[in-house]
Amino acid sequence: MRKRITFAGADPRARLIASFVANALLAIIVAALLMTVTVLLSPWLTDEQLPVAYLVVMVLLALLIVPIRRQVRTFINHLTYRDWQNGEELLRDMNGALSRTLEPEALHTLIVDDLAQRLLLTSATLWMLQPPEERVFVPLGTEQSPDATLLANGASANRVRQAQSYLLLDPATDADWAKPFQAQGITLIIPMLIGQQLVGFLGCGAPLQGRTYPPRVVKLLITLAPAIASALQNTRAYATIAQLNQQLRTLDQLKAEFIEHVGHELRTPLTFLSLTSQILTSNGTLTPLLANALESGVLRLQSLIERVLLFEHNTASTFPKQHGKGIAVDELLDELLDDYQLAGQIKGLQLVAEAPPGLLVWGNRAQVRRALSEVLDNAIRYSKRGQIRLTASYQDGLAYISITDQGPGIPADERDQLFSPFFRGRLTRALSETPGTGLGLSIAQRDIEAQGGRIWLEQSSPHGSTICVALPATGQSESQGLSRAVGG
Repeated sequence: MRKRITFAGADPRARLIASFVANALLAIIVAALLMTVTVLLSPWLTDEQLPVAYLVVMVLLALLIVPIRRQVRTFINHLTYRDWQNGEELLRDMNGALSRTLEPEALHTLIVDDLAQRLLLTSATLWMLQPPEERVFVPLGTEQSPDATLLANGASANRVRQAQSYLLLDPATDADWAKPFQAQGITLIIPMLIGQQLVGFLGCGAPLQGRTYPPRVVKLLITLAPAIASALQNTRAYATIAQLNQQLRTLDQLKAEFIEHVGHELRTPLTFLSLTSQILTSNGTLTPLLANALESGVLRLQSLIERVLLFEHNTASTFPKQHGKGIAVDELLDELLDDYQLAGQIKGLQLVAEAPPGLLVWGNRAQVRRALSEVLDNAIRYSKRGQIRLTASYQDGLAYISITDQGPGIPADERDQLFSPFFRGRLTRALSETPGTGLGLSIAQRDIEAQGGRIWLEQSSPHGSTICVALPATGQSESQGLSRAVGG
């Protein structure tokens, strides 16, 4: 349950106590009156006349109970809410509460509920210029009628803009601009300005006592107007951010549904093309060269679809964290060398891996291996010569795995975007023989962070780059370590 925002000396407990004391005092007054009537009339009336006299007294009390109760409540309020008499303290407390208020519901509670009751107003309505379109003024609070919404360029709003510090409404006026306010029981309006912009206005109902507003009430509202206007501006910003966040969540959901739908729709024709290629190749309709070209194109499209779908679904909750034994780093790097030995030999690259014995990392083996594979695949793809080194070490409870290549490097102005989805730098786009989607390193980052690890670009120059991965290390294994080189 949301905590109501109130200021000093006017919290709900104080109101409850005041109501209890007022009702108790009223009951005592009524009982005392009845006893007094009984004592005074008993000597003069017969037993038959007493019930009639009691009935008359009860009717008179029923007629007088409302004004008596009002006077009692006023007296109790003055005793309970002493801070109301101190305008400076009320302003200080109210300004402090307004500076901490962001949500529309909280501002409604503070101004419409608490302030109006403290100032003995029958009602209050706070209008806010609705962001971000700023076409209408809407009343804060769900209990307000939709008819209370006012056009930002309408006659009512324009009349409020013309007011200097406040606007008094004559209940007898029949002007069109006043009708929306009269429907809400508003007789006093305080404009809320930020510079020259009207961001809202406070409408006050008639005072509970008397027909006119006490001068100190009007003066206090005018003094509070800048603070209320600032709070309204903060609330407008809060509402704008909340609305934009909701739109982003909706767009993200639509994007996810679109990618999944398109991916699944494309799989069917690609499977058909692959089968057709195999049939045509087997019966000699296609030459080996055309068959290889067709099969290569189909595989590339399938790989692209799988990577896009993988990126969309690859979150920390995709795989549960493994329990039990950790992952032996030397064995993992050895497997990577086996996987990419042929690719390195084709490009004339030497792959070198070194890892200390007994180093274990904790996490999901499939995700860690996939992340390192993405980094190593990039290193091989964009290196034309030389050596690629995979080095593991241990420091401060973390296992560090670095992959160093001798590629063209990453320009300084592109390094901040290196792990962004679908990002491909100028140098990589220039290499037409190395097509890609720009998802590999982004997938690697998600996989590593899902294990509680971190991945970053350690260094880059025209002679090569180093990407480093840090993962939580745990325990010791009986592995012998690794020092191996393949290719070259």
